[in-house]
Amino acid sequence: MHKAKKADEEKIKAIKKALKSRPDGLWIRELARASGLDKSTVSRYMSSYLASETQQEFLGRNKIIRLK
Repeated sequence: MHKAKKADEEKIKAIKKALKSRPDGLWIRELARASGLDKSTVSRYMSSYLASETQQEFLGRNKIIRLK
């Protein structure tokens, strides 16, 4: 069995800092690059830990993420 992963506060801070620097929003790939984290990590944190603090808008197949 897999252990449930626990939120890493440093990763959350890095993602929030990147989002604050671009109030117009970022794509997941840009957010990963700006935060220094892997794209899959950013995606998991967005859906698991930061969903209530962010807003997501789809532009075609791309998702733009902003802080609320």
